[in-house]
Amino acid sequence: MADPQRYERGIAMLRAALGERAAEPAVARHERGIAEGDPDRADFATEIAWGMLLARPQLSLRDRALVLVASDIAQGAPLALRDHTRLALYAGVTRDEIDEVVFQLTPYVGFPRAREAGVTIRQLLAEVDA
Repeated sequence: MADPQRYERGIAMLRAALGERAAEPAVARHERGIAEGDPDRADFATEIAWGMLLARPQLSLRDRALVLVASDIAQGAPLALRDHTRLALYAGVTRDEIDEVVFQLTPYVGFPRAREAGVTIRQLLAEVDA
């Protein structure tokens, strides 16, 4: 762990943004990465993504979340899209705004990728509502 304070800030942000239940798999992946001998990569994601990048002052957390959702859609990254959609909701992005991001990206990323993103997001929202 390069920076224990940044790591703790990352874990706190992850738990606050995703909620305790949703954060547990991410924390477990981190602990598994350490146990399996890949501590640098496990710490990197927590420290850098959650503990540093999301805390930078140049963009609001809300704006960063929208960027991450758009990036996940463009990359076809459904697992990251689930976490970042939760982050977006936590940061105050509305469901209509998330839908609009998918709609706006459709001609750029393609209809199949946008459709799959929509399915992933609807599944997550159903879980959030349950």
